[in-house]
Amino acid sequence: MGLLRLLLVLSLIVPTAVFAFVTLQSRALLLDNATNRTTRMAELLAQQAAATFDGYNAAFSRIEEHLLHTEGQFQEKLLHEYLSTIDRDMRSVDGITIVDADGAAIAHSRYFPVPKTYVGDREYIQNATAANRDRPGLLQGRDGLVIGLPVRSRISGKTVLLTSRGRHDIPGATHGALVIAISQQYFEEFYRTLALNQSDRVALIRADTRVLAQIPPIPGRPSIDPEQTGALGPITTAAASEAGIRHLADGTIDYVSPLDGARRISGFRKVDGYPVYVEVGFAVDNVLAPWRSQVLINLIIAAIATLLLFSVARMALVKSRDEAAMQALLLAEEHQRVEAESALRQAQKMEALGQLTGGIAHDFNNLLNVVLVNLELATKRLTGRRPEDIERVDGYVKSASQGAERGVALTRRLLAFAHRQEDEAPVVVPVSDLVVGVLDLLGQAVGSKIRITLDAPRGLRPVRVDPTELETALLNLVVNARDAMAGGGRVHISVREEGNTIVLSVKDTGRGMDAEMLKRATEPFFTTKESGKGSGLGLSLVERFATQAGGSLRLDSHVGTGTTAEIRLPVAA
Repeated sequence: MGLLRLLLVLSLIVPTAVFAFVTLQSRALLLDNATNRTTRMAELLAQQAAATFDGYNAAFSRIEEHLLHTEGQFQEKLLHEYLSTIDRDMRSVDGITIVDADGAAIAHSRYFPVPKTYVGDREYIQNATAANRDRPGLLQGRDGLVIGLPVRSRISGKTVLLTSRGRHDIPGATHGALVIAISQQYFEEFYRTLALNQSDRVALIRADTRVLAQIPPIPGRPSIDPEQTGALGPITTAAASEAGIRHLADGTIDYVSPLDGARRISGFRKVDGYPVYVEVGFAVDNVLAPWRSQVLINLIIAAIATLLLFSVARMALVKSRDEAAMQALLLAEEHQRVEAESALRQAQKMEALGQLTGGIAHDFNNLLNVVLVNLELATKRLTGRRPEDIERVDGYVKSASQGAERGVALTRRLLAFAHRQEDEAPVVVPVSDLVVGVLDLLGQAVGSKIRITLDAPRGLRPVRVDPTELETALLNLVVNARDAMAGGGRVHISVREEGNTIVLSVKDTGRGMDAEMLKRATEPFFTTKESGKGSGLGLSLVERFATQAGGSLRLDSHVGTGTTAEIRLPVAA
């Protein structure tokens, strides 16, 4: 009764706890996924920006090399045509300018003659031609590339981003600057293709936290310097200023914007080789929108589960007395069932013991028949005592001895299978040599109705096994093949090397097995032979041997087409 009352209380508490856990866990998972997405997307955009800036550096190097080869022969028309060629090859470029040491434009890729324009007061020119590159505030990237703030071009009148690099006749001596104007829309249009939500944010930010390009634009703030000097002052990334970040660094932050009140998870990644960062920010409201919908579904499920559990607990409490009486009856029936199962298990053990005894007698009978046949042949050959007979007798006696040794090995394998003794230490064995050595014994084991063919090339790498176990396993497979061909047939034994594996294959032309038989073929005591003609342990012992040697046993069989058994062993180290 006390347990049922506790169950009644838990039927209310558990679903509520599960609901709260699942709800909070799914929310945390969505936020973690958003953080990971910002990181991955910022990394991709940083790689894209690095490739773009590397392209500008390559263009500057081409122009500088061209100028070095034409020094003293300045012709604005030819230089304009050369710059135009480079301009056409770069989709993001809005013009290329060469500025002399006095800050005046002397050549342009889109204007000839170039308007006489002074740009020496621009930030991107001052930073590119500064004599001391280590002074604070100087923002130079790889090969001295400077990335300027968005301004309105004094030549084209368009809003552009400027990249520049000082032109040097000799190391350390600045001789004007090279400038590439980039359409601000290039980065903005590329960022729009990311298909983000309206509240999300993607920005290209300089290391001094100045915004170069951003989608969507910062509300209520100008996109360019009204003085057209490049000093944008307070225009910085909202995420950086609101989080109190003076120097940007790779990572993610979670902040609430005072501009629009939106909470965002932003990831920052530095553009490799340049003083520029990429920011990708996801609005938390958009991230959690699927979660809010799921909360309602989870709440309904929790309410239904709570009602069901409460109803079941109440029914159990009401019927507890009846169940107590029935429990006593069930206990009595359980006791009878346990006694019956115990008797059944004992009968199964006795049946298995009988099968094992018959199987061992059958397998020993096969081995002793080989011994007896050889001894009988030896006796017949001893009658005349001719020299050639003596030689044959030696062979028969040797075969008889091998058969007896395999009888001992079978006993050892049976004991090992029963975990009653340890296996012999393995040695390095050439499988082809071993198969050839026992070929006569195998021929005597299968009889005259069955023909054995062999494909065992020499020179294959050896394996590390107990040779007696391998011989016994091979004999088991051949005897199984013989029993499957009562009217005679052919057994093909082959040895081959596949990678770092030696494959010993025994293929017969017998009756084969169906899928169900093949599935159970290696089960101990399972046999398709007639009663008294097999223990059902042969394939089980072979599989155990192969597994203990670090290999495997594979069987392939179809009814009417025979069976192929493969012992696959790793080559010796």
